[in-house]
Amino acid sequence: MSDTQFGMVIDLRGCMGCQTCVVGCKTSNEFTGEGFWSHVLDYSDGEVYMATSGEAPAMKFRPTLCNHCESPVCVTNCPTGAMHKSEETGIVSVDQDICIGCGTCEKSCPYGAPVIDSENMVSTKCNLCAGRTVEGGKDPYCVAACPARVRTFGDLSDPNSEVSKLISENDAQQYLPENGTNPSVYYILPTA
Repeated sequence: MSDTQFGMVIDLRGCMGCQTCVVGCKTSNEFTGEGFWSHVLDYSDGEVYMATSGEAPAMKFRPTLCNHCESPVCVTNCPTGAMHKSEETGIVSVDQDICIGCGTCEKSCPYGAPVIDSENMVSTKCNLCAGRTVEGGKDPYCVAACPARVRTFGDLSDPNSEVSKLISENDAQQYLPENGTNPSVYYILPTA
């Protein structure tokens, strides 16, 4: 386990499904190729813009990104060590200088986070904008771009951090915790 574990809380009660986080991430990180580092799914993993039924019809969304897992299978399965987890920050990154583009990380990640850059033929993925956040003290681009301000970035290992408080005060949940990777992205679930 890392000394520090950076992560994120996303409040699904306010997500509009606008995908500004997806576009902001791709353009700000200047990621080439056809893939994306983040996605917006329907809350129940169905069609993205399908209205839900109920007393008051509403649309519910789940933005996703790399979970920067405590036990990342992409790191465990990488044959070259290109995929690695920082002991100082808990952020999972890829060293593209030693990546061979085999796609093992992409196939093994239960969340679909790593993608092969079709132009450079190396793995690429969200790194929580580490240079901007950890070194520069700013929010990741997806957090900064969100018009609904539903994303909060911070140190999960600090019980007094804003993200830790949001998790405990709102019973925030991990996405697919049954995968056993212990994700570092938590969701405040929408009310029924």
